[in-house]
Amino acid sequence: MQFDDLKEAWAAHGNKLERSLAIDTRLLREMLLRKVRFAMAPYVLWRGLEVALGIAALVGVMSVLTDHIREPLYVVVGGALAVFTAGITALSTYLLVKSIKFDFDGPVTAMQRELEHIRIVEYRALKWAVLGGVVAWLPAALILFEAVTGVDALARIDLAWLIANLTFGLAVLALGQAMSRKYVERPDLGPRTRRLVEALSGHALRVSADHLAELATFEHE
Repeated sequence: MQFDDLKEAWAAHGNKLERSLAIDTRLLREMLLRKVRFAMAPYVLWRGLEVALGIAALVGVMSVLTDHIREPLYVVVGGALAVFTAGITALSTYLLVKSIKFDFDGPVTAMQRELEHIRIVEYRALKWAVLGGVVAWLPAALILFEAVTGVDALARIDLAWLIANLTFGLAVLALGQAMSRKYVERPDLGPRTRRLVEALSGHALRVSADHLAELATFEHE
């Protein structure tokens, strides 16, 4: 075999090897992205369920509020509860839309940034649901009970007890919000705080993040 023939054969072998590596890389990327899609599917379903429940709760609150629109207690308490329910439902809707429109064809770094954004919004939604729930649990229980049964539950509650519950809830909300802004909602998250956010973000987002990290490592290598 002449030297030129050997060089051509070596170049052809190199081209085949490059094509083989490119195919293997594409197949691995597709496999990992399928895992991300599979992991995200339950997340989309849960957010859809949250939106449906939020809309149902909002309809119930508004129906009671409309029936008692001339009563100050219902206007203040029911109106605040309607705003809170609408806000939580809006956050769930935003997460649902972002997860449905997640770009699985973009660069890995872009997908990781998008997933991190969803994770932070998910944390904020959970934070407001928990802290707001401490404030709103009693009015929500009374008004939704009235929406289902027609009994004027809020009008029959002891006003002093209702005010005491709301005051305690507002104090917890203010303290929780201050601690969240100081330790969690900041750009330079520490390792412990990051682990907390990851734990609160749910299994689907954690698994998706792990698969994207594996893909990013492979592409970097």
